[in-house]
Amino acid sequence: DKVAETFRLWLTAMPSPDFPVSVLQNGLKMTNEPPKGLKSNLLRAYLSLDVEWFNDSGLSRGEQCQHAFRKMLFGLCFFHASIQERCTYGPLGWNIPYQFSEPDRQICVAQLRMFLEENESIPYPALHYTASEANYGGRVTDVHDRRTINYLISDFYCPDILKDDYRFSPSGVYYAPAFGSHNSYVEYIRALPINQMPEAFGLHANANLVAAISEALRILRTGASLMPRTSGGGDGAAFS
Repeated sequence: DKVAETFRLWLTAMPSPDFPVSVLQNGLKMTNEPPKGLKSNLLRAYLSLDVEWFNDSGLSRGEQCQHAFRKMLFGLCFFHASIQERCTYGPLGWNIPYQFSEPDRQICVAQLRMFLEENESIPYPALHYTASEANYGGRVTDVHDRRTINYLISDFYCPDILKDDYRFSPSGVYYAPAFGSHNSYVEYIRALPINQMPEAFGLHANANLVAAISEALRILRTGASLMPRTSGGGDGAAFS
């Protein structure tokens, strides 16, 4: 009738009003949050790729297809990271905050390989539509945000991204590295600055101030919510 001290239960559950509160109170809660920062987001995306799968992608159609895949794959991962990081800038980034997820990126990566390997030329309109309208766009409800995400994807799903001198930002810090191994892309990402500038997302430099204020307010609200609540007594005195 006794539970062994070494017993552990790993439980995954959907939110439910019938879930036993005692389990939540006595258990350790874990959550898998997206990495914070453009660099961390890119690094997570590339470290999650299987190296053998990465090397074989586009190989059936020759080196030119491989080159296009690796360039556009980096662009897609950069796009995924940028639209997630735009949420930190409040209304400057998106009118409505959206929860873009890893499966969104994974589906787009699989579609990118499929479209490149099954077509003689790169079907930019089809790639553009599946990413901005179907996969990521399916979450976007605001009309102006839909226009924004369609514009953003056009910077990465375009013929210019195949050129080594193509840059994602005015400073030239962010770009799709030249054709190379999986490790070469990881090393390039590790060398990126930790603190990204708003120019990486097409925003003004002052947007950093908005992001800093929003984060500070969020921390203060969280701290305030953890404080003990008090209520007034009959004589006006407060008690816990």
